[in-house]
Amino acid sequence: MNKQILKPTLIAIGFLGVIGAVGAQAYYAHELAGRIAAREAAPVLQATAVPDPQSGDPWAALHADMMRMQAQMDRAFNGAFGDFPAAGLGSRNADARITVEEQGNDYVIKANIPGASENDINVKLDGRLLSIASQIQGERKQTDDQGKEVRHESYAGSFQQAFTLPGPVNASGMHTQFRDGVLTVTIPKIVS
Repeated sequence: MNKQILKPTLIAIGFLGVIGAVGAQAYYAHELAGRIAAREAAPVLQATAVPDPQSGDPWAALHADMMRMQAQMDRAFNGAFGDFPAAGLGSRNADARITVEEQGNDYVIKANIPGASENDINVKLDGRLLSIASQIQGERKQTDDQGKEVRHESYAGSFQQAFTLPGPVNASGMHTQFRDGVLTVTIPKIVS
C-alpha cells in the first residue's frame, strides 16, 4: 500500500480511537453521577449490619453499594410482578411477608404465610442460616342444589426464603408457633 495513503489513514484511525475513548469516559462519568444521585435518593434496606462506607475501608464501601443494589433489584422485581393475582400464577402464598426483630435475648422472626397450614411449613436452621419454606396444594369443588358438580378447582403454591441471622444463635432453643396464617420463630441469641 502506498505510504502517502497509509499515514493519513492511521492518523484518522488514531483520532477516532481518541474520540471513542473520550466518549466512553464521558459516558461512564455520566452513568456514575446518575448512580450516585440514585443511591443518595433511594432508601437503604438493611437485613444485616452494613459496614460504614465512610470508614475508608474499600470493602465496606463495596458491601454498602452491593446492599443498596440488592434492595433496588428487590423493589424492581417485586414491583414488576406484584400486580399479578396469586391464583393466576399458581402461587397462593407468594406474598409472604417476613420480619426479623431482636427482642431481649431472642431473635423473633414472623412470617405471614396466607393459605398455608402448620403441616405445609418447613423451618430449618443451619448455623445462622434460617430457611422457611411452604408448599401447599389442594382442590375445591362446588355443586349446585341437585348435587351436580358445577366447578372443580385445583391449586398449588410454594414459598421459600432463606437469610442469615445477625449473630450467633442457640439452635436447640428454637421454637415455632403457627396461628392464623402467621408463623413465629423464636431463636435464642448466644450472649457472650
